[in-house]
Amino acid sequence: KFLFMITLASHWIACIWGLIAFQQAGSFDETLIEDVNWLSNWHKTSYVEGGLNPLGWENAMPRYWLCLFWAIQSITSIGYGNIVPVTTVEYFFANLLMLICGIFWAYIIGNLVEVVQSIRSVSHEYITRMNEANQMIKDFTVKELPGPVVGTNYTNSSRRVRRFITHQRDTATKHGLCSGATTLDDSYPTLNILSPELRQISALHLTHSLLETIPYLSHNYLSPEEQARIALQCITLEFSTGEKFKLHPDLGRGIIIFRRGCALVYRNHMAKLFFAWQTDLRDQPIGVNEVLVGDDYFSERQLVFHFVTFTKVLFVPRSAIMGVLEKNERAWKECARWRYLMAAMVLYSLEKTKGSSEDIDDLV
Repeated sequence: KFLFMITLASHWIACIWGLIAFQQAGSFDETLIEDVNWLSNWHKTSYVEGGLNPLGWENAMPRYWLCLFWAIQSITSIGYGNIVPVTTVEYFFANLLMLICGIFWAYIIGNLVEVVQSIRSVSHEYITRMNEANQMIKDFTVKELPGPVVGTNYTNSSRRVRRFITHQRDTATKHGLCSGATTLDDSYPTLNILSPELRQISALHLTHSLLETIPYLSHNYLSPEEQARIALQCITLEFSTGEKFKLHPDLGRGIIIFRRGCALVYRNHMAKLFFAWQTDLRDQPIGVNEVLVGDDYFSERQLVFHFVTFTKVLFVPRSAIMGVLEKNERAWKECARWRYLMAAMVLYSLEKTKGSSEDIDDLV
């Protein structure tokens, strides 16, 4: 970005600087050196036979490189002194340019410092977290646990911890590393200082496209205030390779929307791969219908997510969904209850299939 800005500014300054010489001399041919201007002065003091020759219409590019050379050294405040203004017009333009370039260069340097500082901030936080993780790993009483204990075949826990922190660093924004579970308020502290209306609008900007993928939470049924209320209760979850997830320890069930990574989702020995990086599945919700079914009925048929890579998801808690649907009769009657019926029929068919399989096993 900064390189493009400097290049563009240098180009236009070079064009204006060359145009000034042309405007004063009326031509770029050999008669130009007979006129008083910066180009004739450079030709008399710095021109070397066989070197760069800016005179003549056929030497447009050499002349452009000479003008660009002066523009870049003016912007960067280098000033070699071999190209200097001579006439009043040239001094006026050079003075104006120095004032503007002083502000422009300060802006560029300030932003570059900010970028470097943010990179260092993420790097420093990463090193701190990694040192803390290494200290924790050092205090492990058992270096490796058997598979049945950890619930996965990935028994090297120390490597998983380090990989998880490294993946967090690789996906971090310039604001720094985030925790494995964060609300919008945690990820964007600015939300806490905004007015209620701006807070709702900002929350919708962050999650609106994702909530629209859930039919009964879309703008077709919910007001912006209701959507914002759900958005502020959503949390971002991060999972390491080999990790399993069924219920959030505090919020229970919910809808998962993949943002990055992939997982094996299974139930009753039936599995299906969900690859979040594919166009047709990225940002698509999983569990939209089944989240509406009661916990008591759903507990034995719970979806289990087995994450194959480092994965980042948006988790929409069931409590937030049901809290809105209880007050919005239209969303429930026109959309959500039919989704509930579909999920109930699917779960019932799975239960009947399971019962038939058990009967056949008894007969065998």
